[in-house]
Amino acid sequence: MKRNGIRLGYHLKMEKGSTFRPLSFHFWKEPQHFEKNPPTAPSQYLSDLLLGVSFLKLNSYCVSPLAVPHLNHSLAMDVWNEFEPHRELYLKSQKRAQALHKELTATNPEKVQNFEKNFTLKLEVLQKPWGLDFSELSELVSMIEKFESETGTPLIYNFKTQFSKNFEEKLLALDSFLFHLRSVVALDFNAHIKEPAFEGLKVDSVQDYLPRADYVVRDALLYMSFKKWSQPWARGPKSDVRVEKLFVDPMAQAFKKHVHNACYLIDQLPETFLNRMGPQDLEEALYLVQMDWLMGSGSGLLFKIREEIYGLEHGYEKVFWHEHQDRDWSEPAQLSISCEMSESHFRKKAA
Repeated sequence: MKRNGIRLGYHLKMEKGSTFRPLSFHFWKEPQHFEKNPPTAPSQYLSDLLLGVSFLKLNSYCVSPLAVPHLNHSLAMDVWNEFEPHRELYLKSQKRAQALHKELTATNPEKVQNFEKNFTLKLEVLQKPWGLDFSELSELVSMIEKFESETGTPLIYNFKTQFSKNFEEKLLALDSFLFHLRSVVALDFNAHIKEPAFEGLKVDSVQDYLPRADYVVRDALLYMSFKKWSQPWARGPKSDVRVEKLFVDPMAQAFKKHVHNACYLIDQLPETFLNRMGPQDLEEALYLVQMDWLMGSGSGLLFKIREEIYGLEHGYEKVFWHEHQDRDWSEPAQLSISCEMSESHFRKKAA
């Protein structure tokens, strides 16, 4: 019998460390699980609820109403569509991301289609009737890195690659699942410490993947000025091998070594985009374009997914929470979550 609302439950098996490292996700399909763990209202930012519904969106074993008879599946999808913040940001950034894509030479369509097909099949194979084993997600990272190598274009600030709508919807669901998985780990950690303001873990949809985006803009403007200055000496009327070897090449190498993200930002964008704005407008545009790539492009989604899987492989403190690497955490290595939202409460919040 379906409930008039959503009741979700699952548990995470985790490895102890400076912070917990999730090992597997086990979704509760049987109502009796809730007898030992009565549901409560979702957390303030709905991370626990969104983790559960993004799993439902991903997992083909849960699509059939018979698989989870106590769950209103269509309402769960409505909740994800309404409250998943990354989906809203993706939709807002899409138009600008697609406009940049049209000004660039697109990635080989055959390579894109093959990657979509293989990635989708692998994601399907990794799913279990009970949930996910996170140790197997490293296979997805290998596929992403192989695709990046085959196209010859790094994921960061890549607007050349455009995936199908259906595939990007899968990437959105996977990104949502992995992001809220880390959010739930952070919420549990912060609930057990004395000074959350000073010792608490933070989760940020931008800074976690693109730290100091404003600094990248400043370095990018310097790199762009260097490229304009060096062009006549390298390939123009003032071409001089001595100048190129003594100054242009060493400076180019220094830029790419020390401010590589700034170089990628300029090199990946169409020249028409860079040349049609004045310095002030360009500074703001370069900041916004980073957000559009991160939130509104398929390459940005793949980049975030890869970072989250790195965190699952090596420990979140090695990728996101560096300041917590020396802590010793010794709580039981399993977290059970049970939450519930009534349909009337959902409709009221969504209105």
